[in-house]
Amino acid sequence: MISIVARAAGVEEEPPLLLVGIAESEDGGGRAFHFQCDLRRNEYEENSNWPEGESYCVSNEGGFTRFGCVSEIELKGNVIRVVFTEGAVRDLRLADSEYEFQFVSEEVDMGEIVRELRRILTCGRPEYHPRFLGM
Repeated sequence: MISIVARAAGVEEEPPLLLVGIAESEDGGGRAFHFQCDLRRNEYEENSNWPEGESYCVSNEGGFTRFGCVSEIELKGNVIRVVFTEGAVRDLRLADSEYEFQFVSEEVDMGEIVRELRRILTCGRPEYHPRFLGM
């Protein structure tokens, strides 16, 4: 597991797009992850044959992106643990499949971050929705 001290996090909503960013540094340096979705994808209809790309996506500081790639997410106090799929490890060029983000800034609204991450990660095809623990 990779542990990251998250000194910056925020939510940006410009309908229909929603983004949650988590970063090691307030100045954009270090490791960073962006979870985002197109809220128009919340109207999934069974057997509609939406492609994987019609789901949420995650990108990182390297500019790499993967759709529908979180298998589990857990909240414990001020720590969010994310387990990525094998495809995400490969495509995002991650060092591990499991990342733990410890939020240290008092300016981060954990309630908002958790609420918006849940909205993002349940966007699109249901088979790409992660398992939620403590959220």
